[in-house]
Amino acid sequence: MKTRSIFSMLIRKNCCFFLIQLLTFSSLPTLAQTNISGVVNSYYKVVEIIPAKSCVRLNSVVGLASLQKVLLIQMKGASVITTNTSSFGDTTSLNNAGNYEVGLICTIHGDSVFMFHNLLNNYTVADKVQLIKFAEYYSANVIDTVKAAPWNNTNGTGGVIAISVSEDLVLNAPIYADSSGFRGGGYVLSNGTCFNAPFSATNYFYNASNTSPQNGSSKGEGVYDFPVSQSGGRGAPANGGGGGNNHNNGGGGGANLSAGGKGGGNSSSGGCTGDLHADPGKPLKNWSGQKIFFGGAGGAGHSNGTLTISNGGGNGGGIVFIHATTLVGNGYKISANGGPGGTAVSDGASGGGAAGSVIIDAGNYSGSVILQANGGKGGDEDDAGTSQRCYGAGGGGGGGVIYFTGSVPAVTISVSGGISGLESAGDVACNTSVPAAGGLTGSIISSYSIRQSSDPASYCISLGPLPVSLIYFKASALPSSIYLQWRLGNQDQAKEIITEKLIGDRWISFPVITANPWKEYYDLTDPSPIAGINLYRLKIIEKNNSFFYSPVQQVTIKKNHDDFSIHPNPATDEIIIIGTFTPGITLRLFDVSGKLLTEKKLPPGDNNTRMNISYLTPGIYILQMGNSNQKLFVR
Repeated sequence: MKTRSIFSMLIRKNCCFFLIQLLTFSSLPTLAQTNISGVVNSYYKVVEIIPAKSCVRLNSVVGLASLQKVLLIQMKGASVITTNTSSFGDTTSLNNAGNYEVGLICTIHGDSVFMFHNLLNNYTVADKVQLIKFAEYYSANVIDTVKAAPWNNTNGTGGVIAISVSEDLVLNAPIYADSSGFRGGGYVLSNGTCFNAPFSATNYFYNASNTSPQNGSSKGEGVYDFPVSQSGGRGAPANGGGGGNNHNNGGGGGANLSAGGKGGGNSSSGGCTGDLHADPGKPLKNWSGQKIFFGGAGGAGHSNGTLTISNGGGNGGGIVFIHATTLVGNGYKISANGGPGGTAVSDGASGGGAAGSVIIDAGNYSGSVILQANGGKGGDEDDAGTSQRCYGAGGGGGGGVIYFTGSVPAVTISVSGGISGLESAGDVACNTSVPAAGGLTGSIISSYSIRQSSDPASYCISLGPLPVSLIYFKASALPSSIYLQWRLGNQDQAKEIITEKLIGDRWISFPVITANPWKEYYDLTDPSPIAGINLYRLKIIEKNNSFFYSPVQQVTIKKNHDDFSIHPNPATDEIIIIGTFTPGITLRLFDVSGKLLTEKKLPPGDNNTRMNISYLTPGIYILQMGNSNQKLFVR
């Protein structure tokens, strides 16, 4: 082995000491599961980007450290047509809006964060660029709703959930980014003034803060950051929904990659008339997955009455990133739905928000996984039977997009567009109704490649690359094979990984694995374990051709004995354990930290047994029968 620096040796020594501790329970998993809830991410405003050094300057670096995984994303910055015509808000260029990448922190100096790899994208700091620290765990149990901090347009932060779990992500509560994205057009009460044709409020934008009268209600927020002078009116600003015009026209639904629905129009036959409904949010383009977006927000309906107060347009859905080896749903959902538009009585109702974006990188799915990116419903309009007065309902928000890094799994998936609001109790003397429209269905995309650079940054290299570290290496017995798993740190410096098995007095190699600079997690199955003791080690070769060996993992196999299955799994109150057992064998139940919770000896000849688990809290447990271990999911 080539000589390493003292610093490298210390890192390796400490890493090995840590792994020795993990071997205490042999093949049992001994890294603790973390209970999570609430807001698990930290958000940072980017104040400058220095591409030559792969450097991101932040408003604060509190809570950040080397080797942490982060997400860099630009929220806004599209260019649109701004003429006062029906083309207002049409996107002419997305520019850097929606650009994102996953990165790894190399080092931090002052307010500057340096990344391990050169940046993939260009970013425009003035257009709301934020850095989000991933919430990273070995195994995580969602015990109460995990939420995104709401989007804050002033700070340019929030609205994103980013979770990376080495093993199992178990849902015993939802992961919820509903209504966490762009903000809906706000409710503003106009005075009662209106102007009929030819002096109607026919423009596509107005200043929504002018209430004497408010000729155009507030537009929904989107990737175009409109000025105050364009804040109201029926024209849709990119993926944000337009606001209903004076008098009492409905707001439009927001959009993501799918369009929103138009607002309903004023069909009154007396008083203030004129169909000047809001335009729907316009669909965006993701440039083959290189861009991701919040859902566009719904526009507000025009309001000048006192019978009710509308809630304004629905917020757009946020963004969710999930990495896990196994995703256990337990009937709970991961969602980035758009919010509903506000209802109204004898006023214009508001548009629903579009759904956001969900990215799922999971190897396995278990226990009723539910994924949603549904558009928000348009607000309902109650005309209250007022003579000759009939007004507009809200348009539905567009469906969002769900990306899978593999094939589309057999789980419950929904990307429906939001339905339109309904107009009710209209006077028969009104003109023909002008109904609102629903948002269009969203997208489900498979074989998606998450944006992340593999090009080493020169500044980080100039500091001297950190050596590869082995975060964990474990082996576990399956009914007829042995499953090996490991995770690398500083993986961009790894060249090859060789798994070796001791046969007699010789270490025999499995096929060489070429390291991927962006792959942390690896696994391998030995389909032919020997009866008795099986010993495994890893030989990890770095790009500079230095190498090191992992600690040895031991798994004992007794074939045709002690294999068992658990029914049902996941379970709540009781399980049945079925298998072929050694006479008088002991059944043991552990938590994921390796603590023995209970044990009992099975009677001779007993090939199935029942166990009460009603006293267990939701989470992952390990059942051990002789040389066989199985995971038990309690919900």
